[in-house]
Order: sequence, then C-alpha cells, then structure tokens
Amino acid sequence: MMMKSVLSDILLTPDKLLLHRELLEEIGKFITQEILNHPLLQEDRQRVSIILDGSTALGVVDGQSDVDIIIICEDESYNSINHRFEEAGLIPEHSSFFMDLRLPSGKTGHYTLHKISDIKEALMSGDMEWLWNASVSYIYYDLLELKSLFHSYVPLQPEVLMKFRKNSYIQLRSYARSLDNPVVRGDAFPILFLAVSLFKEALRCAITIEGYPYPYDKWLVPVAQQTVVGRKILECAGDFWSYLREDESFAPMYQEDNNFVKMEKQFRKILLEEFRLREIDEPWLIEWWKFLEE
Repeated sequence: MMMKSVLSDILLTPDKLLLHRELLEEIGKFITQEILNHPLLQEDRQRVSIILDGSTALGVVDGQSDVDIIIICEDESYNSINHRFEEAGLIPEHSSFFMDLRLPSGKTGHYTLHKISDIKEALMSGDMEWLWNASVSYIYYDLLELKSLFHSYVPLQPEVLMKFRKNSYIQLRSYARSLDNPVVRGDAFPILFLAVSLFKEALRCAITIEGYPYPYDKWLVPVAQQTVVGRKILECAGDFWSYLREDESFAPMYQEDNNFVKMEKQFRKILLEEFRLREIDEPWLIEWWKFLEE
C-alpha cells in the first residue's frame, strides 16, 4: 500500500489531480511488475523498501518532470545486487547503481540503490537532502519499515530545525556583509553572485521558520510559495528581476543606496519578526558574526 510523507504533493495543483493520481498508479505497477519481479532482484526482494521522490512526488506533472525511484536495501544485499547487475552488463563495474526506466505512458526516469545504513546515518547527522527526501517521498514497498524511520526525523526535531534556521540566517547576514565592498566599488559580478545567494538563504530560512526542511535550489521558489513566511519573502523580492536588469544596481555607490542591500534589510526585518512571533530570540540573531565558524 502506497504511503505519503508529510510534504508529498506540496506542488500539486487542482488541475493536475487526476493526471498525478494516474501517474502514481502507473509507477506502482512498474515497481511491482518490473522492479520487484526483475530477475536480478528476485533474490533480495524481501530485503528492500522502494520509494518515489523528486518532482513527481512533489506533485509536478509536466513534460520536464521525471520519475525518481529509490530502492533501499539491507546492507548485506547491496554488493550482491550490484554484482549481479554488473555481471549482466547493465551497469558499469564499480559504479553507482543507476538504471533508466520508461513507463508504458512514455514517462521516463531512473531508479537507484542505497544501503539502509547510509540512509540512517544521513538522517541521524541531519543531512538536508535525506531529510527532504523523507519529507516528500511516497513509500510504495516497505519491508525495511522506512515509514517508521522517516517519522522519527520528520517533522524535524527542534534542535535540528533550530540548527538549519541558525545556519541559513547567519549565512544570509554573511552574504549581506560581503556585499558592502563590491557595492562601493561597483564590482558587478560579485554583486550579482552575492545578491542571488542572499535571496536563496532568505528563502531557506523562511521555509525552516515554517518547520520544514528546505528543498534543492530548483524547488526553493515554488516550495516557498506554499508557506506563509516564504510568500512574504517572495513578495518583498518582487522587484529582484528588475534590479538585475538595472545598470544602477551595479554602479559604485554608498551601500545603503543599493537595491540589493535594501532588499536584504527587508528580508531580515521579515525573518526577525517571524522568529520573535515564535518566541525565538537567540544570540545569533543579533551577534551573528560570532557564530560563523560553528
């Protein structure tokens, strides 16, 4: 039976409901008929769990979204599965397990193989990629009890959540400080790089303020749009694209007059207000530079 994680479907729009449901059903049939019944996996099918993550799990159904399936196996099965696929010439020797797939509908994607111990270690260490996967995945086949494992880490534990909030906020402040000298000099490329970076960190911070792990960069904006604080940051950055096209954004000037500097101050005001609404008043919100090396 397919099980959803807490952020599954976060980007699903009403007009795509039927298409998405049909795609999930097609993926389930593919997993049952093609993966679990694959002759080179038959020996280990009782020692694996299988999940769907990526854009399709998020609810994206378009020509660019692909199907990302992850097989998670017991450690002792990993080498034997890899060896059988290498012997059959389906993957190169000593490479990571990566198999292309094509659904009957024509939708393409891939499936990969991971050890359960690596997933546990990643989650325990607060690895954002796997915390995100645990938040958005569909679990199709679960003999390794991934549902229970994921639920022990998502929603994020308070100390992990605070660590991500702290890191993204301090990084935002650091990028803003680094912007000062390029603005005075009119160094266009450093201004561009730093403006994009501080925008990204503001979105990450907004998403973690809401209690969620943040996604890969390509999903930051659409995921932020689904959160209250994220929408405030995006609204504040509404002129970002026009700033990028304006020569005066990159001309030498006093820091406080620069569009990107002004934008960062607005980001910070929003984030500080949201932190304090949640009674978060940590020392790194003020003396952020003392915590850069942590």
